[in-house]
Amino acid sequence: MSEALTIDRRVRRLPPGRVAIIAGAAIMAIVAAAAILAPLVAPHDPYAQSMLARFRPMSAEYWLGTDQFGRDTFSRILYGLQITLWTAFASTALAMLCGTSIGILSGYYGGRVDRWLSAANDLLMSFPQMVAGIIIVALLGPGITNLIIAIAITAFPAFYRMARSAALALRERDYIDACRVLGYSDMRIISRHLLPETLDDIIIVATLWLATAVRTESSLAFIGLGAPPPAATLGGLVREGFDNLLDYPGLAIWPSLAILVVMIGLNLMGDGLRDANDPRASA
Repeated sequence: MSEALTIDRRVRRLPPGRVAIIAGAAIMAIVAAAAILAPLVAPHDPYAQSMLARFRPMSAEYWLGTDQFGRDTFSRILYGLQITLWTAFASTALAMLCGTSIGILSGYYGGRVDRWLSAANDLLMSFPQMVAGIIIVALLGPGITNLIIAIAITAFPAFYRMARSAALALRERDYIDACRVLGYSDMRIISRHLLPETLDDIIIVATLWLATAVRTESSLAFIGLGAPPPAATLGGLVREGFDNLLDYPGLAIWPSLAILVVMIGLNLMGDGLRDANDPRASA
């Protein structure tokens, strides 16, 4: 009893968000390791078909059973994690790079270009993320590269708005004026003063957006706009499982649970980082 109370007191003394960050990081470390080591961990070839092994139940040979083509479900989920995580991280990194750069430059210089960019950003934000993603992928065509571009475009407004707001607030600070008086170039001011001041908030937005990117990728793959077959994607696996949901519900349940675990891990990390950087949380 005393040991439990001691552990509880230690947890209560942790800084805000620390427990969520640790829990989320632990979940994502396991998920990322499973995805990276999929060629070594997967017990079967995820694309090998065997009509004699169709709809096998869970067993020592097939841990999560097989699908309608005799493919191992567990192996396909591991390889699906690779595509889902790569798409989410690549699209978020692309959106963060473009949105942050353009947002800081727009907010720092202001003027007519800033008004045009802000109007275009507001127009893009007026579309629901899922609808915008469907439109862009439909125009570009299905495929992992096009999917990354589409998700990055839907994520762009969040990073642009955050970076622009920070630049607008910081460009009038006294130390920025002092840098101008000393003859510092605009690029030096932006890279050494504006960008570091906004980096924490940008990382938090990126972590939270990763979960949205996973959801968007899975949703687009579910409706057939993701990586084309026979590529294994989590959303595609859920869609394939729906065709046999009543007879073999595990085909849709297991990849859905994989998506849920990834979403929980990323949201815990994002929420923890936000709480840790919120001065009101430690008050």
